[in-house]
Amino acid sequence: MFSFSGNLLAGQHDTKKKRHPPAKPIPVTFPSHQPPTPSDSGAPSSWTANNGPAISEHFLRLKKPADVSRDTLSLLNVTFQPECDFETLMSSLSNDAQSHLPPRDWLKPPEHIDLLMSSGSAVPLLSNGRRKPDHNEFFVRARELLFKNEDAFSTLTRKGSRGQVPLRLAHFRKFWEGLDNMAYYWDNSLDEYVLPSPGDVIGGRETPQDTAGIKSVEPELGSPNEEEPRKKAKMEVTDSGSAALSSKPDGSPAPYAGLRALSSDYTRVLPARSAPPKVPWSTNLESQNKVEDFSQGYYRGYRIGNGAEMPDQYRIDCVRSFLEPIAWAFGVTLSQHRRPPVLKLDNVRFPVRMSSVAWRGPQDRAKARQGWLEGPVLGMQCRADVNFGSTGNFTTESVLDTVRELGGLLLLAQERAREGQTEQRPGEDKWWTTTPRWGGGPGGEVGDAQGASDMPAKDVGVARDEKVSQRNPDGSKTRRKPTPAEVWKLLRPGYSSWDPKIVYKSIGRDKSAVWDDVIMISSLNHHISVLRLRVHPLYMRYLTDGVMPHDIPLEADWCSPKLQRTCWFNLFDTDDRTEAMRGIWGIMSYLMRKQE
Repeated sequence: MFSFSGNLLAGQHDTKKKRHPPAKPIPVTFPSHQPPTPSDSGAPSSWTANNGPAISEHFLRLKKPADVSRDTLSLLNVTFQPECDFETLMSSLSNDAQSHLPPRDWLKPPEHIDLLMSSGSAVPLLSNGRRKPDHNEFFVRARELLFKNEDAFSTLTRKGSRGQVPLRLAHFRKFWEGLDNMAYYWDNSLDEYVLPSPGDVIGGRETPQDTAGIKSVEPELGSPNEEEPRKKAKMEVTDSGSAALSSKPDGSPAPYAGLRALSSDYTRVLPARSAPPKVPWSTNLESQNKVEDFSQGYYRGYRIGNGAEMPDQYRIDCVRSFLEPIAWAFGVTLSQHRRPPVLKLDNVRFPVRMSSVAWRGPQDRAKARQGWLEGPVLGMQCRADVNFGSTGNFTTESVLDTVRELGGLLLLAQERAREGQTEQRPGEDKWWTTTPRWGGGPGGEVGDAQGASDMPAKDVGVARDEKVSQRNPDGSKTRRKPTPAEVWKLLRPGYSSWDPKIVYKSIGRDKSAVWDDVIMISSLNHHISVLRLRVHPLYMRYLTDGVMPHDIPLEADWCSPKLQRTCWFNLFDTDDRTEAMRGIWGIMSYLMRKQE
């Protein structure tokens, strides 16, 4: 119940202490490829094959990720549009969607606080009956993203610099905790790799100079019985803009001198860290440990690993904590699917990745307490793929990442298209789920086969009455679980893939339009991007059921969804994360608007 930030890495490492070098940093790369040209004048010829739907057959042949190719994108027939900003993305939506995008002036403090509620003036409402958030509510949240990284991280450990007032982290506190955890794998601004001198190691044996060097490290490591500060002052960089790197005696640069140039996304200097307060059992263990051998070189810096070694959950927690304060302002909650997310392609269920989904809570409080949700509103997909092109297959990896994004978008589109429909479970009303077969006599070949008993029926009834039923300590009867053999004998349709406590709705779709706009937040490395898929309901019907429409719509491009995306926003950069919040705030305001 009380975690007390147990998963937080803040304050557990000191950038000035020597330790074994972590893995080399990896460059920040993103997928990029030339998508195939779609068929927007009519249905592709592969869709009308005589041997059945080509899409489901193609996905059935995918046995491993390497099998995904450009043919997969060609079958989906998606039109890829160039990257754009939030103004361009919102202007392509209907109902004057661009008016919901907050102006950049909202990043400044409001001159006056709106008193519309107290004055009795008309207040714009959302689709869930809540009041639409105003400038003041936007700025209260946005100002927490304007803090410097080192100042926010110092506030987490409550060890700021002298004279500095601790920052107030309320709405985005969990986001800063997640960003701090990610910084231990991505921030290489303080990397300092020190290689051993040639005289330190001779023939694999330590020289007297090497032994003296190890002893000189002991005072710097500190006694395990002394409590160290959790946060040290900010480390100053040299005139060249980087931490000092050692060089060889002949003046040639060290092999690690070019490591700092691998990542140019952000060069902000983050604060140094030190170990948290010692606990008794850790003190006893450290006192028994020997002094670490740095004869092969050591490392000073911020990282404990590189981006490829970072747990995927750190990225998911950070991005979700970035979206939650925005969603909560509109009465929207983020939670994972309670059923495995699968994309239905005719009679094929294809698993897709969906980290979290934004749902609207019902206005009925009784249903809200029971866990009912409405939506989805938008989705969130975080992927652990890094260092694209390192294996030499940059195009293949880019196509695979694009298909994963499309899988998440199409899943959201399917769920939004379920509005007003009932689920048809696999095998429902079929003879093989209703008619008993394979004999049906007493006993059987499954489980413990038991034939007819020789005991008379009267004696059997007496034996049952004499049997004492087992009861719980409170006196209630125990509920016997069915055996696997009994479960196997049951005749019923396949398991449901719909959540019974979700009212599927296409929240935010223009009721006067046929097309639906699906929004998803995509995340790679330490960046996020907003995706928008414009899809026709007949396209989703063919994709879901494999049925071509009898009456072809007038729009010639009904069979080609339009994919539009923004650039990648760096969460470590102040300008990027505030711009991302401004855009997502506008999208959430548009989707949650009240329609007549």
